[in-house]
Amino acid sequence: MIENLLESLHHDDFEVLAADIKQSLEAHRDWMQRITTALVTRQPMSEEQFIAADAHLHCKFGRWLTKIFEDELFQQGSFLKIEQYHKQLHDSARAVIHQLNHNGDLNIEAFENFMRLQKEFFDMVMMLFEFSVLNKQQFDPTTRLINRRSVDSVLANEYSRMQRAEDYHCCVAMADIDHFKEVNDRWGHDVGDLLLSHTAKIFNDAIRRHDTVSRYGGEEFLFIFPDMSLQQAGPVVDRIRKQLADASITHQGNQHRVSASFGVTQLCRYCDIKGSIKRADIAMYAAKENGRNCTVSVDSQSVIGQTSYEHLNNEITELMRQHCKLVSQITA
Repeated sequence: MIENLLESLHHDDFEVLAADIKQSLEAHRDWMQRITTALVTRQPMSEEQFIAADAHLHCKFGRWLTKIFEDELFQQGSFLKIEQYHKQLHDSARAVIHQLNHNGDLNIEAFENFMRLQKEFFDMVMMLFEFSVLNKQQFDPTTRLINRRSVDSVLANEYSRMQRAEDYHCCVAMADIDHFKEVNDRWGHDVGDLLLSHTAKIFNDAIRRHDTVSRYGGEEFLFIFPDMSLQQAGPVVDRIRKQLADASITHQGNQHRVSASFGVTQLCRYCDIKGSIKRADIAMYAAKENGRNCTVSVDSQSVIGQTSYEHLNNEITELMRQHCKLVSQITA
């Protein structure tokens, strides 16, 4: 399903996808127009792009498909169907052009097949184009990360996977930029937006392709790490923290550095998603209280030692705070 791309593509990928589809489709409309004109005027066609057995590989749309199929991410249902329709369309075009070139008369059945395939091909490509355009709206314009509404669907999918497999693990992490209000007050919101974008790029570049990072609100970011235990996620998150703290960006001659405080925990199969996000949030605020620019974890299993799964969704903030640990301490 093309909807699965939402979890795998970055915002720039959707921008490029939409632009490429539009340009390639316009080129194919020109190809169709030339064939239609030739059929109406009974003018033979001899160019390879119309009569070659592998013409579907050489038109602009075909070259675009060949290029994106180099990435296995696109080797899935909808794109494979489009490739199939595209080849069939070229085959049917070659059949009617062959009739035109040899006797000038068209077989009505072959022509109707050509027109049917043309409609099916364009309908499917337009569906993909509309999907790519629509999903541009699922991204935050400042950071170019998926927004909170979109990340909720990713969380729901991971939660569903956990319900189906007892040995499946997933972790979530909250990050909050340190002293961000002071940045806006001193330098203005333009610099604040620049630092948000700078932070988002570092986060996005630091994660695996099947991980997710989103702008969760204000200066907060939410990470999702599928198939990763807390023992694995803690060092990964702390590495991302260090990459952010070590980076800098220059604006109008001024060098700016930014750090963030991180809280990480498991996505728990025995409580709702909101409860897991709350634990990550509590850990993140514990990092703030610990001096900022550090990573704190909360192990849901430790919390369970003093309560029950049924109570994880209740107001037990203080209990969770007691189980907050610096990642450097638990990974030493």
